[in-house]
Amino acid sequence: MSGDSHQGDVVHLEDDESGRVAAYIRTLLRLPLDPPWILVGGLAVNARVGRTHRATNDIDMVSPDQDRLVEILVAFPDAESISAAKVQFHDPEVEVDVMDSTDSKELPPAERDRAFALARRFAMRSASSVTISAVDGASRIMHQAHIRVASRAALVVLKTLSFPERIDGNYRLKAGSDIQDLYRLVERTDLDELAQAIAGSGPELTTFIGAELRHYFSADTTDLRYVHARMRSFARNVDSAGISEAMLSTLGVLGDLLGEFGT
Repeated sequence: MSGDSHQGDVVHLEDDESGRVAAYIRTLLRLPLDPPWILVGGLAVNARVGRTHRATNDIDMVSPDQDRLVEILVAFPDAESISAAKVQFHDPEVEVDVMDSTDSKELPPAERDRAFALARRFAMRSASSVTISAVDGASRIMHQAHIRVASRAALVVLKTLSFPERIDGNYRLKAGSDIQDLYRLVERTDLDELAQAIAGSGPELTTFIGAELRHYFSADTTDLRYVHARMRSFARNVDSAGISEAMLSTLGVLGDLLGEFGT
């Protein structure tokens, strides 16, 4: 099985009629143990919040040896390369996106690029083992994988960095799901504890993430109608309909707390 020998947290994700969750777990079971990798992205968020709150279109991973991992994946008989770091599997039909952890590389000079590099490094070192199961409507386990998944704190950092670039870019639909994911990761959590966990990424990244959250979600300085409208326009699903403008302000509160940790 994928991942390591420690099961860690156990998460059951109910599949739908499309069978996508089962397809993802089947694909995870095929992935190699070496080079190491962790799960990030939408499926990782589902694992950390404990339910499939929205559909996701691919499997996102971070690895310290991106090139070697992609080379191994492309060698599967039912796989093909669709870009330098993306592989399409055909049994089942699942796209896998492999990102470089940047651990062995020099940090880039641009502030946002540095933040992305630091975020991936933080995700690698703060990941933990999770047993993810795809279950049917009767809660019967169909497929199960033991893997390493980015922490809730690291996913908050990664999602905070992702959505501003997507709002005016080519992936506007993903901007909406990023905001939706951010709120679901933060709701019903101890914000002080979450801020402290994020602060473990270091002062530079903590300060940057805090500023981003305050800029987009502070009820005192931002008209949340606009960011809420963006989420609802680009993430049109039942779950996002339950997230109000006022709820999004929780992300601004987290930003305030991170501002204190980052100084």
